[in-house]
Amino acid sequence: MSHQQICLRNHGGKSMAQAFTIGTLRAITRTMATSTVTMTMSLAFIFSSKFLFISEAYPDVIQSNGVATLEAYQNDLAYLRRKVDAGADLIVTQLFYDTDIFLKFVNDCRQIGITCPIVPGIMPINNYKGFLRMTSFCKTKIPPEITAALEPIKDNEEAVRAYGVHIGTEMCRKIMANGIKTLHLYTLNMEKSALAILMNLGLIEEAKISRALPWRRPTNVFRVKEDVRPIFWANRPKSYLSRTLGWEQYPHGRWGDSRSASYGALTDYQFMRPRARDKKLRDEWVVPLKNVEDIHERFGKYCSGELRSSPWSELDGLQPETKIINAQLGNIISKGFLTINSQPAVNGAKSDSASVGWGGPGGHVYQKAYLEFFCSKEKLNDLIEKCKNFPSLTYMAVTKEGSWISNVRQNEVNAVTWGVFPGKEIIQPTIVDPTSFGVWKGEAFEIWSRGWAQLYPEGDQSRKLLEEVQSSYFLVSLVDNDYINGDLFAVFKDL
Repeated sequence: MSHQQICLRNHGGKSMAQAFTIGTLRAITRTMATSTVTMTMSLAFIFSSKFLFISEAYPDVIQSNGVATLEAYQNDLAYLRRKVDAGADLIVTQLFYDTDIFLKFVNDCRQIGITCPIVPGIMPINNYKGFLRMTSFCKTKIPPEITAALEPIKDNEEAVRAYGVHIGTEMCRKIMANGIKTLHLYTLNMEKSALAILMNLGLIEEAKISRALPWRRPTNVFRVKEDVRPIFWANRPKSYLSRTLGWEQYPHGRWGDSRSASYGALTDYQFMRPRARDKKLRDEWVVPLKNVEDIHERFGKYCSGELRSSPWSELDGLQPETKIINAQLGNIISKGFLTINSQPAVNGAKSDSASVGWGGPGGHVYQKAYLEFFCSKEKLNDLIEKCKNFPSLTYMAVTKEGSWISNVRQNEVNAVTWGVFPGKEIIQPTIVDPTSFGVWKGEAFEIWSRGWAQLYPEGDQSRKLLEEVQSSYFLVSLVDNDYINGDLFAVFKDL
């Protein structure tokens, strides 16, 4: 990365080098009836050899009446100088969108003797409402050209995000061209835009971006050791977090007995969607449905990448590993097996693989092929009959009302993803178990109505068709336990 430094700041987690941010401790200083200058001095005296002390700064100085005064600006600079003199090693600014203001701020700091590094705080624009809320809260000046660019696209979340990446890239280029070599990007749990900016700048390569686990670990401090989850919520991680919020302990190392943990009940929260995502679903999925073949077509278009949204996914488009088996998925969808979750078999792929890797470089990852789909009773009967010739296949099938067909025992836990890394025990972050599947089925079936059918008017023929499918189809989980020589899709041949 040559001489550039990058800090992706994700609120809720630590920054680089075990950093204490003076701004984060502001609430404590109020309670102590002291000031950040005093606290900086005290902490620097006690911990100077162990921690890097960071002070916040505000390039935009705007009073409550919306007016920036020269006196207020000069007072802030003087106060910042006192914090640096008290022991702050580094200055990180609050968000801003006018790079000229930031560059003037840096120059003014140098003029009054502040010599420590000054790092720009860049917050990519991810959605319009969030942008307005954050800039209003922080009293940030918005250049008129940014307002003009956002106004016509404010209801198009993808366009807003793309513009956010563009303007963020241009800001960083201008800042770096003026000699600033360190960037501080605020992610707010939405790291994709920040990573896109860094790739545009040539600071990182897409192929070298790795996942710590196959699923994204939350910033919640109570879940920091969590490393095992059921595969069923792979495309609905927010829902999984909300339904396991009350757990006293989160699985670490192995899944254990999921019957000892109580999943939260379904609420309206699991079916809430951002306005832009709701619009995307309406645009892509609310079409006249005359028969089940029309339903198959929607699933097929999503699988082929023609559609970017799915009622059964909170994520944007298909995941990289799904694209490996696109053709096979499209084939079984055309036969009436409506897939909502899948993963290909993987036998010892490098852990930094762009499509299936996780856990960082130096290890190897493994996966059992997995499919999850809806199908009619007739299709299920044919599939089960064929499964008799494939001893490596295990399946669970259940209806909305709870009718259960399976060839696995209720207490079995099947690890379907695992990784081997130097100096570590084997990590198995994804499992399949009957108890969790029984919980997930309620949510999966409810999406037929609350996630799709209810987008149509009351009494609409398409809505009635979707509700009929919901009440008559089975939800099926299918695993091929032979990850070396197995072929999960072979069982669908001639069906």
